[in-house]
Amino acid sequence: MIHVSASSPFKACHPFVNPDHYYAACVFDSCALPNSKLECASLQTYAALCADQGVCVDWRGHTRDICPLKCPSHKVYKACGPIEEVTCNQVAQNQTGHVEGCFCPAGTMPYGEGVDVCVKTCGCVGPDNKPRKFGEVFEFDCKKCICLEGGSGIICEPLKCPAQADKPSCSDEGFYEVTEVSPDNICCSITSCSKFPFCFIYCTPLSPKLSFAITVPGSPVVADKCQNCVCTDKSNSSGLNVVTCKRIPCNERCQPGYELKDVKGECCPKCVQTKCVVNKGDSTVLILSPGEMENDPKDNCTVYSCVSIKGQLISSTSEITCPSFNEENCKAVSKFGTFTLNPYDNAFYPSPCSVTQIVDHITHKGCRSVDKVYLTQCEGSCGTFSLYSAEANSMEHKCSCCREAATSEKQVLLECPNGKSLIHKYLHVDRCECLDSECTQPSSSEKRIYAPV
Repeated sequence: MIHVSASSPFKACHPFVNPDHYYAACVFDSCALPNSKLECASLQTYAALCADQGVCVDWRGHTRDICPLKCPSHKVYKACGPIEEVTCNQVAQNQTGHVEGCFCPAGTMPYGEGVDVCVKTCGCVGPDNKPRKFGEVFEFDCKKCICLEGGSGIICEPLKCPAQADKPSCSDEGFYEVTEVSPDNICCSITSCSKFPFCFIYCTPLSPKLSFAITVPGSPVVADKCQNCVCTDKSNSSGLNVVTCKRIPCNERCQPGYELKDVKGECCPKCVQTKCVVNKGDSTVLILSPGEMENDPKDNCTVYSCVSIKGQLISSTSEITCPSFNEENCKAVSKFGTFTLNPYDNAFYPSPCSVTQIVDHITHKGCRSVDKVYLTQCEGSCGTFSLYSAEANSMEHKCSCCREAATSEKQVLLECPNGKSLIHKYLHVDRCECLDSECTQPSSSEKRIYAPV
């Protein structure tokens, strides 16, 4: 077996992690539930424990394709990759451990959280999901876009089409306007005139008074481009055949994520995408509104998100790789402050001072951001204590607050009620620290409560 054979790739790890229990589990899974690939779980668990001990094991290639790990086309498999990859928005952390998974190829890195794109240099990721350099100007969806410097995002404006010099007038009887894509520029349209498709049938007059073209019963009659009309064999009081018309049938339903919208000059409404349609790996579909994020209920480490960039809906799937658990990183239990539940011992620990994010619109002078932006704030517990001093015969106090230690200036595009747009600058918290603060002395009427920490 792969655990105990002389040529086992796990051989170097045996002095650090005893393989007996995992070998027994592998044999049981393979025999009790054949062809289920459950034996891969014990191998994967043993390899992860080896990685925690600093022993890298590239084992999947020795399983004869029984335990493969498939990666997306833009990523490569690594048996011993970094716990946290460096991104455009996150600097390298002092992490020495390893973890297997799918990573960006050598010479590239992930663009950032929520955008599953590997880039060589940091810049912007356009609505076409392609990386762009700072200052790069490009066209997408008949819009001219620019990647703003400093990570401020992308701004797009519709391309302007020249006025048609020889635009015809289709007011003559039997003609109607036809709008087509310009052969010179697919982003612009041109207008031409077209005749309604109908024919005159000349027959022998039925009477001296009827010396004009007539239509044979059962033949189509052109009346309205949104209706199908037919000449019937029934006659009215004038002795002429009656024409019946039926409206052209239109689609009444759209696929999930789409809604019917009226289109000017068209007979039927069209299905327009209003939400992101995310195809999950289990053949199910998830519908998300712009700005909405949702965790996979079967896998809490997979996050699906939907963003709207200048009217273009973009969906993204992100997988969170968790670092190894280290007991030394845990804080002492306290009765005060903000707490986090540790799943390993079911105890509550205070959350440290750190940067937290909320997603909301920015409003300034009546103008509002087109899309929701990430707003940052400082939140978490800091060291605060009261200690009795025998020398001063009083209580000594020390207070510290979770405050911003480093900020940067961001820009966002706002739209105003008058139709104009403006660039608004706002502060973005980059780092938070526990900073000393003056403790307020309680009044004589205040009740002091001291509790052990």
